Amino acid sequence: MKAIQALARYFPDKCGGIQVNLSELIPQLQYQGIEIKIAAAQTEVHSENIYDLGGVEVYRYPVPSKPKPEPNHGQFPHQGFKYFAEWLSSQNADVYHQHHWEATCGLPHLRFAKQLGMTTVVTVHYPIPICQRTTLMLDGQEACDGKIDVVRCSRCTDSLSRKIPSNILKNLSILPMPVISRLPLPVSAYLPASANEVKGRFIRPLVVPAYVAARQHSLREMVKYTDRIIVVCDWLYKAFLINGVPKEKLILCRHGISYATSNILINSQSICTLNTSKKNVLKVAYLGRWDVSKGIDILVQAIKNLPSEINIELAIHAINQDERYRKHVMQIINNDTRIRIEKYLTREELPSVLANYDLLAVPSQWLETGPLVVLESHSVGVPVIGSNLGGIAELVRHGVDGWLVPASDPKAWSEALTKLAYNAELLNQLRQGIRHIRTVIEQATELKQIYENLH
Repeated sequence: MKAIQALARYFPDKCGGIQVNLSELIPQLQYQGIEIKIAAAQTEVHSENIYDLGGVEVYRYPVPSKPKPEPNHGQFPHQGFKYFAEWLSSQNADVYHQHHWEATCGLPHLRFAKQLGMTTVVTVHYPIPICQRTTLMLDGQEACDGKIDVVRCSRCTDSLSRKIPSNILKNLSILPMPVISRLPLPVSAYLPASANEVKGRFIRPLVVPAYVAARQHSLREMVKYTDRIIVVCDWLYKAFLINGVPKEKLILCRHGISYATSNILINSQSICTLNTSKKNVLKVAYLGRWDVSKGIDILVQAIKNLPSEINIELAIHAINQDERYRKHVMQIINNDTRIRIEKYLTREELPSVLANYDLLAVPSQWLETGPLVVLESHSVGVPVIGSNLGGIAELVRHGVDGWLVPASDPKAWSEALTKLAYNAELLNQLRQGIRHIRTVIEQATELKQIYENLH
């Protein structure tokens, strides 16, 4: 069996958890007898590129000019789409498996694969297909059920839309997509935006309803052209059901990691216990990106609020993404010696370095679909203190193998950290409560079964 894995970007480009998980999953699929090739977009280039990465052929199709990510996840094929179409036609593959829903890897790519007669699978790794805000946080404050509704989603996305009557918003939602897509303003991936902030503020209410309608249509087209939609967490499964996706097309298949072994777990528990008892300092780590959605500022503020007699250290291992946000957090830190900025960890460094902490903090301010860092932390015997939202709340059992905290409340984070800093017995109990960690071997076995059942 031959399966194409399609993405909007791939290594050696700057990538995230989707590509990390896939790169660890592919060898296991190959071991189970599935031939894998990768197709990934390469923006702002004019020629194709093929290379080998870890024993896998990677085909990069050119996208000469970076297309607007809206209004319909690539409703209109991007410039250079013909290269992708020609390459895919020549592959004689059995399965086409798409991992992104963007203009450079979206609806036209899925539709073309189905036209070729391939078995089609889409894995949804994030809320983008259903949420104009992309965070699935209603008004940016609370978890949303994910139901796409023109009026509610428009008002959630744009503050001025809240002043427009519902019937007008509904009428604006039926504006033709060719008209919307050609409006003279730059369009961001998720919110209509303008280079001129004032101009954009007044144009957005006129455009947002049609964008929400386009997102809804895009989801229906995904359902039409795919044989199975894989979601990686329970809240996404429920959100797709509430949007009318047939249950028989949905499969929940969670991520796994490559180094979840009992030996690492036992050894790391010994290390963590030694660190805490020897230094009497609660050592907390953050792993992730400098991005406002990741909530580093909430975590930092929580530690800043703690009295000096509480022995705590926070090490931030973050990759650069939003420099303005990073500077904002640095201003909050203001040379507080309890908070250190450390280098971002490579995949090879992560297990041994993470094992030397007592807690991993995951203060995300949106509905994560994983995150992988929870599995990675548990795999080395380190409990997680995380936001009581989305995928974090699905992976962390409060009071058993971690601690869940209201996401945006620094005071609640301070109280939780104080409790864990003063209660070594509770911390050890959380370590002992860590259960079996899902591996990429299990994930690959499930995925192979999905392929075989469809083929």
